[in-house]
Amino acid sequence: MTTTSGTARPARDAVRIGARYDLAVALPFTTPWTAALTLDGVRAAHTALGLPGGPPAAFGPEHLLFVTFFGVLVTLWAVVRLVRADVVTGVADTVGRGAFALLMTAALAAGATPLLGVFLAVELGFLAAQARQLRRLTRPRRGRTRTSPCPSRTQETVSP
Repeated sequence: MTTTSGTARPARDAVRIGARYDLAVALPFTTPWTAALTLDGVRAAHTALGLPGGPPAAFGPEHLLFVTFFGVLVTLWAVVRLVRADVVTGVADTVGRGAFALLMTAALAAGATPLLGVFLAVELGFLAAQARQLRRLTRPRRGRTRTSPCPSRTQETVSP
């Protein structure tokens, strides 16, 4: 994502900022011990605030295994985006944010704790910011003609 015009910088920035957020949110879910503590904290906050819906249930070892899979994969994906923030990872992450937002919406509709709405709002915010900046990068600009990536090469045509 290197360009001479600097248009790639905003997309890199949005992808990297989203990656930092994902790293902060997912890291506590990377081990069964930290995930259990984090879920205990969410349950305590849900109860203390007297929120409707159900707090996260107590998880058994199999549940925590899948929670830690999530934590590890999202953490690794965040590191990839911090190291290589380009259009491809930005597009993939934006699509992933859409999927996560859809799943969070389904969980809220099924009665999950309203605390999930905070994460949904942040997810939608990053989705919109990344999509807007990636759209600017990938749409053709008015008044410009597209040139060959190798200006020294000429295209030859052969007539039959």
